[in-house]
Amino acid sequence: MEVSGISNDNIESFLPLLGEDVSDDLKRVYFRGIGVTDDNDRAAGAVVYELIDSESGDDTKSRIFLAKYKSREAGDLLQQYYTENAVSDEEIALSTYELPEEAEAAVFTDAGFSAGKKESDEIRVTLKEIAGLDIAKKRNLPDYIGSLESLSVLQYREAVKRILFKGKKGIAEDLAYLPKNWFDEKVSACSISDDNADGLFLVRRTPSGVLLPVLLYAYGLDFKKKLLYMLSQAAACALELYPPETQVLISRKNPETMALVSKLLPKTGGYEIFYGSRKEG
Repeated sequence: MEVSGISNDNIESFLPLLGEDVSDDLKRVYFRGIGVTDDNDRAAGAVVYELIDSESGDDTKSRIFLAKYKSREAGDLLQQYYTENAVSDEEIALSTYELPEEAEAAVFTDAGFSAGKKESDEIRVTLKEIAGLDIAKKRNLPDYIGSLESLSVLQYREAVKRILFKGKKGIAEDLAYLPKNWFDEKVSACSISDDNADGLFLVRRTPSGVLLPVLLYAYGLDFKKKLLYMLSQAAACALELYPPETQVLISRKNPETMALVSKLLPKTGGYEIFYGSRKEG
């Protein structure tokens, strides 16, 4: 078996393990993949992780969120490569994993990671469920609320710069690097004040068709109203453009999102995942 980093040169071989959404994420600046092939050069396993705080001045952390392997030997080789190469190459101080299957986590717990179970930060709902929420009710929105496509690239970049300066980046470590057209510009919403965007609700439509809210933030006077209006704008557009069975993947990574989801979807919980961590160095 042979282990190597996953790159543009070999990613096609690992597509069945990764899926199209994770394969697309590997183009992003903080995402890394490791693959192992068998003696016939066929994909036998893959691990994908995201670097956290790698440019913030804090210690770099790694979040392993995909680990698939066809044999324990393949899994052990992936973990060994991660430990011996990725940790030092990326100067990782803390490694964590969050995986849906205990068997996937086994190679990490056997290598010194802690082990536990918890509810995932992620929940999945459909647009049909969103349609039943108060935010989806038809309402007359003020003129300063619009879709992301109404912003110029310069306005978008300036808005992101100001929001990042306020310490907000939603669920995207690489928000500063994501172009405007990485998001669904029709569904994503904005709030405009004095020709500048003082609020953004950025929604990604993944290659598989899943809607992924990435950032919801507004500031200034009546910022809470702006948040509500942007949610309503996005919900209305999504319901108009996409079928009711469209999946919406919501990450409750921060307290604000957790509180909002608890209010809007109080009976919706995440699935059980296995998680753990290991200090490196």
